[in-house]
Amino acid sequence: MEAQVLAVLGSATTPVAATWVQERLDGELAYTTVITILTRLLGKQAVTRTRSGRSFLWTPVADEAGLTALRMRRLLDERDDRDAVLSSFVSALSPHDERVLRSLLSAADAAGDTLAGGTDRSAAGEAEN
Repeated sequence: MEAQVLAVLGSATTPVAATWVQERLDGELAYTTVITILTRLLGKQAVTRTRSGRSFLWTPVADEAGLTALRMRRLLDERDDRDAVLSSFVSALSPHDERVLRSLLSAADAAGDTLAGGTDRSAAGEAEN
C-alpha cells in the first residue's frame, strides 16, 4: 500500500492533500487508511508535509526504490556490527548486482574525488585510522 501511495504522490506536480491521493487510488482505501499510510511514510522520511489550513499537503521525498533504501539503511543502523552485516549482504549479491554496486561505488568515488579536489578519500581515510 505504501508503494501505491508513493506512486500516486509521485505523479503529482505539486504538494497534494490526502483526499487527492485517495481519489487517485479509485477509493480503494478509506481516507483514514490513506492518512495512516502517509503518516507512516512521514516517519520513514519518505514524504514531507506542510500545513495548509487545517490539513496537510504531502510531497514525496523518495520513490519506491528510495523507500526500500531507507528500510535497508534503518535495518543496518539497528545492528551492532555494521561491517559483518555489509559483508554478509555483499557476499550474497548476484554477479549482476555486484557489478551494479561496484559501478555505483566507482561513480561515487569519482564524484567525491572531483568535489575533494582530486584527493583519494580511501587513502585519506586509512591514514586517519
